[in-house]
Amino acid sequence: MDQTDQEIEQIARAFFVARHETGVWETASRVLKHEFRLYARHALRTLEKKQEQIWVEAQSVAVMETREAA
Repeated sequence: MDQTDQEIEQIARAFFVARHETGVWETASRVLKHEFRLYARHALRTLEKKQEQIWVEAQSVAVMETREAA
């Protein structure tokens, strides 16, 4: 399992525990685990998109500040 798979698994487990407080991840059905892994992948993609957006905005601000200073 590579790091991304490990991250997805950890996030999926966390979502599962948050949703099913009395549930045990190891005994959950394959279908349920798959569902929570999809949630985890979606969460990671959303986070990556937000980080990219923040990076682009920060670069734009830096360019504008550089032009104003010149």
